[in-house]
Amino acid sequence: MALSEKLNGLVPSRSLSAMRRPHGLPGTTLDLILPRGWPESGTQIDWYVRSGADLSQGQAADLDEIPPYLRSAHVVVWTPPADTLLTQATLPTRSRNKIMQALPFALEDQLLGDPQQLHFAYYRQDDGTLAVAVTARKRLNTWLDVLAKAGLRPTRVCPANLALPLEPDSWSVLFADTELWVRTGPFSGFVCPLSDTPPTTLVAALEEARQQGKLPSQLSIFNPAAGFDAQTWGSNLGVGLVIANDAFQTHDSNSQTPLNLLQGDFAPTGQLHNTFKPLRPAIVILGIWFLATLGFNLSEWWQLKSAYRSQQQAMTSLFQKTFPKEKVVLDPAAQMQRNLDALQGQSGKTSANDFLPLLAGIVPTLRSNSSVKLRSLKYGDTGLTIDLNLPDFQALEVIKNDLGVTRGFSVEVLAANSRASGVEGRLRIQRTSN
Repeated sequence: MALSEKLNGLVPSRSLSAMRRPHGLPGTTLDLILPRGWPESGTQIDWYVRSGADLSQGQAADLDEIPPYLRSAHVVVWTPPADTLLTQATLPTRSRNKIMQALPFALEDQLLGDPQQLHFAYYRQDDGTLAVAVTARKRLNTWLDVLAKAGLRPTRVCPANLALPLEPDSWSVLFADTELWVRTGPFSGFVCPLSDTPPTTLVAALEEARQQGKLPSQLSIFNPAAGFDAQTWGSNLGVGLVIANDAFQTHDSNSQTPLNLLQGDFAPTGQLHNTFKPLRPAIVILGIWFLATLGFNLSEWWQLKSAYRSQQQAMTSLFQKTFPKEKVVLDPAAQMQRNLDALQGQSGKTSANDFLPLLAGIVPTLRSNSSVKLRSLKYGDTGLTIDLNLPDFQALEVIKNDLGVTRGFSVEVLAANSRASGVEGRLRIQRTSN
């Protein structure tokens, strides 16, 4: 059942083309909730129009149904949560260029695709950490191209689970067709497959929050499925459940979602102009400050550069003394490590965290689970990172338990994403320290 069909009786439903022109158009917001797989799936789009205290909602089979006067309204697009990874990162810089360069490396263990094909959007939180959203560039381009052909220029594009209202010390959970949308914080959340019992991903997330001392006091449930047993779910999850009496669309969440995907290459020109216009006085002051401190910065840079050269010379000298036969020194630290590794290999000594012992240790587990397919593996930092295709999240838990409990490995789940074909998982495996 589509989201809008669950809202009958809560919000007036009608056709977009049949709507009367709302009063005070400049204050009117058109929200579009894109279904998963759109536009290829051809699934209808849920929409709702907010004008002051008035709220209307319904479905549109085609974007051409949207009246011309609404195309100039404030358009907010909510994208399928499964198409965006919400995570956090901590970087020692405030430079946007440096942040965008560093994010793919900082989040490498959580990414399943080529970083060059991914779009990163972020928001700096009060504690200095970055709330990050990662979406495939191709998918975001497709959404914006189809919307542009219909004359729609959204000013905000956000993952739909960030539209869920959020109470203090609470998580919000929405039953959306075959998925559960979960919002765990102002800029955090995830999506997992819907089942009759609490999904493994939700159970694992609550357990992690419990270990970190961040367990919510309750879960706010929106649009629960027919036959939903709140008492059983609450008992299995170990937290209280509160069934929301209204629909999440009745809450104005626009002001609560500054984590906008329209950043960088996807930032609209008009949005950038409107953003920087009130900042012009501050930019002038910043320019004066920059010129006044440029000399100090150049002096500090020169000192750091001199220190770097001195340390580089010291490392080169140490390397040449240790390995006098090496005539060409380009990166003394890297060359020193390679030569030491080669000497250790020549000695014939191996450790439990070497590549071959790790590989031999995981083979029995993979062979005993024929439905699990190994996509790739990578060895580094005395550990093995493997990418797997699994039929479901339960199979991922079986693999993790077998490697951890039976085989004696230290296993960390780096990523677990639901796909149409099953689950794509990434595990980090090391031998447990004695």
